[in-house]
Amino acid sequence: MRLPFRIDLGRVAFAVALSILLYFVALNETNPEDRTQLSTSVPVQVVNVPPGLVVVNQPAPVRVWVRAPRNVLNRLRPESFTAQLDAGSARAGDNDALPIQVISSDPDVRDVTAEPNTATLRLDEQRPQVLPVRVNLVGQVAPGYVRGDPTADPQRVTVVGPSSLVGRAAEAVVDVSVDHVTVPINGVYTPRIVDARGDDLRDLNLRADPPSVTVAAPITQQTQYKEVGVRPTTVGNPAAGYVLLPLEVNPATVTLRGNAADLEGANFVSTQPIDVSGISSTVVRNIPLDPPSSTLLLQPGQSVTVTARVTPLTSTQTVRVPPSVINLAGNVQLVRQPDPVSVTVSGPAPALANLALSASDFRVMLDMQGKAAGRWDIDPRVQLPAGLNLDSVQPTPVVVELRDVPPTPVPTPTAVPAG
Repeated sequence: MRLPFRIDLGRVAFAVALSILLYFVALNETNPEDRTQLSTSVPVQVVNVPPGLVVVNQPAPVRVWVRAPRNVLNRLRPESFTAQLDAGSARAGDNDALPIQVISSDPDVRDVTAEPNTATLRLDEQRPQVLPVRVNLVGQVAPGYVRGDPTADPQRVTVVGPSSLVGRAAEAVVDVSVDHVTVPINGVYTPRIVDARGDDLRDLNLRADPPSVTVAAPITQQTQYKEVGVRPTTVGNPAAGYVLLPLEVNPATVTLRGNAADLEGANFVSTQPIDVSGISSTVVRNIPLDPPSSTLLLQPGQSVTVTARVTPLTSTQTVRVPPSVINLAGNVQLVRQPDPVSVTVSGPAPALANLALSASDFRVMLDMQGKAAGRWDIDPRVQLPAGLNLDSVQPTPVVVELRDVPPTPVPTPTAVPAG
């Protein structure tokens, strides 16, 4: 079938190309492409380091120039870029003008370059060196204790790193604190590599194999001294309704002296009896110690400060209380008086003992505000004496029945007889 008109394919192609061109012109007018520099620098990663070589100087971060549409530039962050220095062709020593390539994770970025776009990279041959391990004990053991010579396992470590840095390494030092320690030390520690002057060689490319060593240091107690705890002893009982809390002793330990056999069986020192009879508040007393037989206190006649605290016991009591009906409208009346409710309260035992609670100490109210004749479930309101807590009210709610007040009878007039 022949079309009623003829299509000029050349003109169609020209129209399509012109439309696309006009679209990109309009897009560029509304969102023009721009070139800018990031406000922060990007760290440079060294990649493809040849085997047997290590990086001595880490390249400085670079500034990044970016070409992209304006809306793309607004969303870019330093995390959107990766700067890499390819060391695949580098050799030991200084390598000048190695190119830095910046890669963007945003596909809409047109062009990205580094400033500077090259860097000097120094590589050094990696080599091992065996170093002796020295244990450095820091501080003083507790009085009455002595320490023996420490040992390290292994006694030597292999340090691996740049040859220029490894050549300066003299020993691997393990610092172990024994300050006020009273038990033998047996633990795993990380050594630090130092030069001949004792200065630390801190470099991420310097590593020890194995990375840690086990240190054992014997610490023993001198035979004539022993540190033991203080155990307080009491007589009597606190006031009624109170319970005694654990006693606080200051100082909590003392040092005994004597022969080894006697000290071996001495694990604590008791105080002389502390009378806590009838106390109802905190008491602080200075109490002499009662040393074990065949031993002596380091300070003859030594005493400790003992703090005795008490806390009241909690007691519970239930009282039957007749409820009071309040806010009853004038046109209704109770069908019958509600039954008493059980009110359970709790509080400090001394307070409850002194109150001698009765129903007159409480007020249970049933608020009938706005209630007409009928059967109602009312939640009671309870007023308690000061210092008590309300545990429960039974029953709840309370059933209250109301009825209308009957009308007042109208008196009938009496006829007066005729005279």
